[in-house]
Amino acid sequence: MKAVLINPPRPYLLEQKALPNLGICTVSAVFKQLGYEVEVLDFADGFQFADADIHGLSITTPDFPVSVQIATWLKEQGAQKIIAGGPHATLKPHECLDSGFDAVSVGDGEVTIPQILKGARMAVGWLTNVDNAPHPDRTCLNLKKYNFKIKGQSATSMMTTYSCAWGRCAFCCRPPFNKVRFHSHKWVQEDLKQISNLGFSAVQIYDDEFFTYPKRDIKIIDILGQRGFTWRTFGHSQFILQNKKLLFEASKNGLHEVLLGIESGSDQILKTINKGTTVAINKEAIKLLHFLGIRIKTAMIVMLPGESEETLKETWSFCEEMEPFISEWDFTMLVPYANSEIYEFTEKFDIKFDKKQVYQAYKGSGTDAWNPTPISTSKLSFEEGLKWRERLEQRFKYKKEVVKHDCC
Repeated sequence: MKAVLINPPRPYLLEQKALPNLGICTVSAVFKQLGYEVEVLDFADGFQFADADIHGLSITTPDFPVSVQIATWLKEQGAQKIIAGGPHATLKPHECLDSGFDAVSVGDGEVTIPQILKGARMAVGWLTNVDNAPHPDRTCLNLKKYNFKIKGQSATSMMTTYSCAWGRCAFCCRPPFNKVRFHSHKWVQEDLKQISNLGFSAVQIYDDEFFTYPKRDIKIIDILGQRGFTWRTFGHSQFILQNKKLLFEASKNGLHEVLLGIESGSDQILKTINKGTTVAINKEAIKLLHFLGIRIKTAMIVMLPGESEETLKETWSFCEEMEPFISEWDFTMLVPYANSEIYEFTEKFDIKFDKKQVYQAYKGSGTDAWNPTPISTSKLSFEEGLKWRERLEQRFKYKKEVVKHDCC
């Protein structure tokens, strides 16, 4: 018995082969436990066909249109059974079935794959104890083909948490089972051991936020330091300020960079999207990280609900003030994906978009495939928003100081 697992092409990303798909690695481990031979294909290298009993695709929302094309192509090549899995399959299972997939996995593949192998067309299931999940099968991929560096060192990725500890941002997708679940420090220790045995001494912790579970996180930080890892992770300003001790320990145990989801320099916008922070909180968290010598990357979103010239001027001023502390900036246009509060309850927000046009890429104008969702507010057109995003990126990401906003 054989399963072929497919990572769809993602040309909208600045680098398609930065980090491996951990979901596929975990599903590979599940299939191997069930006695299957597994082959993983990355369609960033082009469409490839390998005969198998099962073909599975790991799909995020921007991948959905091309994933449907892949499923059709696989059937033309003689594929027997094609499974949709990943975030989009969990959020929109009926859409996947209606688009030609033979089965869909909703939730954690560790639970759903055995159901599908028994004949379920839609398998639903969630791990209550995530330590029961197998460690990702990183041997199913040639990790040397992936290119991600932290402080100049080749790095790979891991996850220590399922779902988001905050989980309330209006722009973020929410799965049906929206409960944060944490791996124990012992599970993480074993995963780090496997990563180390593969020759890596740098790791990206791909949790939505780290620094949210102090009793556990302090042990993980100690393990990272003991094993000599250089590492990078994501953070939420409020959690960071609530857990300063963790930051101090992390700064002494290999933490190189934190990506902060700042989103906006407007308190009005932050309140509207229920970010759980304020401009003042974000500034304090940034200055703390900088004081500790931790590199900071900030994620900013243009055209959030209620966006206007005034809110974007506030964002510009925020960026100017924080520029001495920030190592890298990222400016994206909002994409209101399905199952986010903005998408499902649009009438609550000052925002307009066509729900038929949301399956678009979001990662910025650095790629030919960038195709942002046309979106507007009562005070700002889509075209005006695009111009603001471009000016912000040119000024702060690319340091073109001649670029000014309109009030200058």
